[in-house]
Amino acid sequence: MTAPVLDRPLSDECAAIWQATLDQERREKIARLQPPLVRVWDGAWNWQGEIAAEYQGTFGWVSNDTGAGEIELPFDHYVARWIWDERGRMERGEYRNVHITIDKDGARWGGRLEDVAVDKRSDGSIVLIVRFLHDYENLKWYQVPPNPFLPINLIQFPRVFMLAGGARWALLTTLFFQIMREQTSLWQFPDDPLASSGSGPNQSNWSVVVKPHSFMDDMNDGILWAFVASRFQTWHDIAKPILEDAELSVVCRRYLEGDEAPWPGANLRHGCLVVDIVDKSGYYMGTSNGGTIWDGLRQTVANFASDFIDTTESLINDTDIPSEYYQANWMGTMKRLPVVIYPEGDETGIQTSRFTRIPTKGIQVNAGGKSMPGVNELISAAIQTVGDLTAMIPFAPPIGGALDAVLQPLYSDTILAWHSIKSVQRANNSGWSRYYEYFQDGANRAYTLSSLMVLRTGFWATRGRFAHELTVVDGAPWLIGDNGQGHFFLDDRIGATIAGDWTGQVHVDRVRELTLSWNRDSAAEWMPVIGDRSALKDPAERAMEKIEHMLSMISALGVF
Repeated sequence: MTAPVLDRPLSDECAAIWQATLDQERREKIARLQPPLVRVWDGAWNWQGEIAAEYQGTFGWVSNDTGAGEIELPFDHYVARWIWDERGRMERGEYRNVHITIDKDGARWGGRLEDVAVDKRSDGSIVLIVRFLHDYENLKWYQVPPNPFLPINLIQFPRVFMLAGGARWALLTTLFFQIMREQTSLWQFPDDPLASSGSGPNQSNWSVVVKPHSFMDDMNDGILWAFVASRFQTWHDIAKPILEDAELSVVCRRYLEGDEAPWPGANLRHGCLVVDIVDKSGYYMGTSNGGTIWDGLRQTVANFASDFIDTTESLINDTDIPSEYYQANWMGTMKRLPVVIYPEGDETGIQTSRFTRIPTKGIQVNAGGKSMPGVNELISAAIQTVGDLTAMIPFAPPIGGALDAVLQPLYSDTILAWHSIKSVQRANNSGWSRYYEYFQDGANRAYTLSSLMVLRTGFWATRGRFAHELTVVDGAPWLIGDNGQGHFFLDDRIGATIAGDWTGQVHVDRVRELTLSWNRDSAAEWMPVIGDRSALKDPAERAMEKIEHMLSMISALGVF
């Protein structure tokens, strides 16, 4: 890029600003063209080599789930030979597992080998195709027993693990208990007891650690409260719906020697997986959920309605610009006022877009099927008591039990067996011509904790929503990257406008997927997807995904 020819010479200050702008553009272009740093490690995180001769690589991040990665190597490459030679690795004491890290623009993708294949192609080349799963997959292999402090094969009391508190604190504490159970259990021997160093609760030797957060941190940060319950579910299964409700994001990053400590005073081993939960959304603290290109973004905060069914958004009058945006060389986006907006036009960074509006359906939700606890039992007791009064008649036996057995099919689950709630807000906003009611499966007993949860889930499943998916070009004009080397990354909120939309509405959503892809003929490219694709699922399917983990645990209590 060359400076334009001006009619008048620039002042020294203006010339310096212009030169600094050109230098910054040059640095950003060089950073985008810089290839990813690809390193391979064995099962004990010993370095085994760098990859720079790959045919292509594609590695994806998925919000609160496991992303996949794939890389293709010449079969005669030394790293490819090492990966394929599993028997040789075992004989040399290099372990079976293979790990990989990809560093690009401040982001790090870490994962473990899932499978490997040798592919002979029509041109005669022999290619090793190696597929990895992101480190988030580790969280799907931690189960949450009722009591992590007791031996699983001997006793588990109480029947269900339960923990309430701020969503971040409760989920991370639950995960910490399972990691501690793996690393320092008093009831299970190490894999090789003679080689064990007898490490205690000191986390310096742990393979997975949780970034610490106090109980009060969640209170101060305005994080939504949650109730964690499990009876041998995986941590991922119990965490996913809570994370979606609270608009939180799990961050998994491998700690390697030379990295900055994840928190002050952290003493971690090389290769340790650090797990954290962050709030990049700000949905319940104050953020932007839209606006227009004419008036700017509207800052709102989400609140529960008085019936704890509908969620309302209140306008925030404090619209001060975050001070970070005025700092030189600062890169990023603040959740309370997202700065990254992609407008449609003749020149835009948007490659493809799809916007879908889904209206609210139904004004009433029903649930249940069985009488609330105590109702059937009370009726049965009354019938048996009355029937047993016949024993007062000489030579007449008590008939309470027989009478109850005959009448039970008639009275069982007929009183207080169904729970129905109408949304006044929906009724007022839908007009007189509308869908009426929706039955939400998942709660058998009415007027219980589980039925209240299911009713809210039914309203959540049939709510009105706006889903959009975008693919954008990196550096046009916003840079994708993490840790201060990009304007946004996974789970950050960014906005976009719709092509041809005369209203100028700006729709803001979170980045739910990111893919880093490159090959021998082109530089690495970021491909983000903005918006939740699952919003287009069938309402019943989405609702059951949201509640099945909690209902199974509550039913295990036997009293709800």
